[in-house]
Amino acid sequence: KKAEKSFRQATETNSDSYMAHLCLAEILYKQGKLKEAESSYRHVIALNAGIAEAYTELGVVVRELGRWDEALSLHLKAISLKENFTEAYGNLSFILKNINFKSSNRSLYPVLLNLLKLENQIRPEDIAFSISSLLKHDPLIKDLLAEKNIFKNLKKTSARIEALNKLSLLHHLMRICPLPDLELEQLFVKIRFFILINLDKLAASPALNYFLSTLSLQCFINEYIYFESKEETKLVSELEALITESMKQSKQPELKNILCLASYRQLHKYKWCKDLEVLDHLDDIRKILVEEPLAEKAITKDIAILGEISDNVSNKVREQYEENPYPRWINSRHLKGTSIADFCNNANLKLYSENIKNVIAPKILVAGCGTGQHSLETATHFSGCHVTAVDLSLASLAYAKRKTIEAKLTNVDYVHADILNLANLGKEFDIIECVGVLHHMLDPMAGWKVLTSLLKPGGLMRIGLYSELARQDIISMRDEIRLLGLGTSEAEMREFRRVIINSSNQSQQQLTKLQDFFSLSMFRDLIFHLQEHRFTLPQIAHCLGVLGLKFCGFEDKTIVSKFTNFSGKEAATYDLDLWQKHEESNPKTFIRMYQFWCQKL
Repeated sequence: KKAEKSFRQATETNSDSYMAHLCLAEILYKQGKLKEAESSYRHVIALNAGIAEAYTELGVVVRELGRWDEALSLHLKAISLKENFTEAYGNLSFILKNINFKSSNRSLYPVLLNLLKLENQIRPEDIAFSISSLLKHDPLIKDLLAEKNIFKNLKKTSARIEALNKLSLLHHLMRICPLPDLELEQLFVKIRFFILINLDKLAASPALNYFLSTLSLQCFINEYIYFESKEETKLVSELEALITESMKQSKQPELKNILCLASYRQLHKYKWCKDLEVLDHLDDIRKILVEEPLAEKAITKDIAILGEISDNVSNKVREQYEENPYPRWINSRHLKGTSIADFCNNANLKLYSENIKNVIAPKILVAGCGTGQHSLETATHFSGCHVTAVDLSLASLAYAKRKTIEAKLTNVDYVHADILNLANLGKEFDIIECVGVLHHMLDPMAGWKVLTSLLKPGGLMRIGLYSELARQDIISMRDEIRLLGLGTSEAEMREFRRVIINSSNQSQQQLTKLQDFFSLSMFRDLIFHLQEHRFTLPQIAHCLGVLGLKFCGFEDKTIVSKFTNFSGKEAATYDLDLWQKHEESNPKTFIRMYQFWCQKL
């Protein structure tokens, strides 16, 4: 408030000082006075239209006011003024989560491509929905989507498929994350079949090989979730036999044959995979499809093991994630290192003890780290921290450790363990993060009690739990799977997924709008998981009370902003009774999960 008063005086003394107006705008924003902040930022731009930061900060304000399209335009303007504006690109990724494009706009492609190439800055899957919605309207793709019979004319269809190579944005996205769009998926299912069925007739060319290499990477990343007909299975078996026989005779198969097979099957599972000389000039294909999976098998032997996993449910859950490590990812964010004090302030956490802010080198436990995306982000988020990351699945841990070595991070230790055995670590932690794990245990409270016992007094805990209200559609699916007696073979899961895609049932169609619908491990986790509990906010409030934990706030700022508009009171942000009323009025609010922070008294 003192700063606001000073800068108001400065703007009155020198009304042409854009820096004074810029400082005032920042102060107003930090106080939550969004309308006034917007006015001040616009005044800055009127005084000096060349300040990239003013457009970015104004974009953040209008974003929080719910004007996403305008926020996008402002950030694009900022990037046009300052080409390598990392902060603007970071904000842009957040904005794109809420943008669904309705028309073609190729002028956006260079900026979006640069955004995707910012390794360690974004999670590509966060913006994949938005970019897919834009690409669908591209004339090249729109033309193919409109084609009813893609097998009609071999020469014409081949040329149109190869023309997709002009879309660098499409290829780059497909090489780093699953495409979360059913229309695009169905197009690539048709194209994959078209290439398979015409493999002998298609002339080998760099253009065909480039397209196939992208398609093979996409299928590997989405874990071969695309539907496969009986005819395709037969043709793939024949292709496997042809390549295997060729390798037995020490003859290198054609590259197009290998890449076509790689779009249906995992290359690293074939005994001859290391001897594929035809991949010598495709480093990314060899690395991702062959070398990295084999490296993970070797890494498994070096992971520390904490006791035997004896709980029956834990062992069954472990089996699931050994078969389908969750999730498969290529790029992740390396968050800007921050102190606990700054983190608490930026996250608007309500603390019941301020002592946690004085911790300079926090010891952090990530309980249920999966394939490491979570643990790597945490390890880069908190300055001076050391992370202990545990998981039930050795396959997941091997993936995580490989990605950690690749990122050259040395402050993460991986341990193979059940949460129920973590008391044997003999450690206490300043921060514990456990997201999407407890609800898969036989007794979530038993696991939560173990974690609480490892948290230092005043320590912070981040928890993620399924919402009973938000998952009604998923509950219906799980009931149907149970009634049908379906197992968890890849063929059964793909077939049931196809049923959902073709269904006219509204609740089933809702599932196709979730990111988890577009890769096999995530799809299995979504509706085929063998163990699932769901919670309500009153139940969570009760659990917190029993455990001696205090609610500090929800993590998702977009959800919090919508709640504040609903309740009309910012102070109500920490009132779980009011949150319950909000969720009852908006049952899909926590469709991904309740993700919140709490503090040990």
